[in-house]
Amino acid sequence: MKKILIIEDDQKVARALELRIHSAGYATTVASDAYSGVASVAKSPPDLVLLDINMPGGNGFTVAERIQSLGPARIPIVFITASKQPDFLDRAVALGASGYIEKPYDPNQVLTLLENVLNKPALYPARSGVS
Repeated sequence: MKKILIIEDDQKVARALELRIHSAGYATTVASDAYSGVASVAKSPPDLVLLDINMPGGNGFTVAERIQSLGPARIPIVFITASKQPDFLDRAVALGASGYIEKPYDPNQVLTLLENVLNKPALYPARSGVS
């Protein structure tokens, strides 16, 4: 079962995402701030992070940088935000975002995006054997 970490400070939004994503067959974990989100990734790396941009303890861009610095494996990050700042999308893309969602969002579109990201073939598949 694929594991998705939701880093979202709004408890109602986090709970709604958690219920919807869990009902689609994914294991979910929720962190409510930047610090606990990074700690959760360090403890048990998920298959994907759904990351709010504006939250206590650091913005999502800083969190994404910290997450990607934790290990050699790149964890797909999908940003989610209520902000309409035009540079946010550019910053997310520059950080290698796998997706970007603006609130209010369509729950079905969120699930479709997550499924597409999680089922995308690796750019560099693992090699079997030594060459």
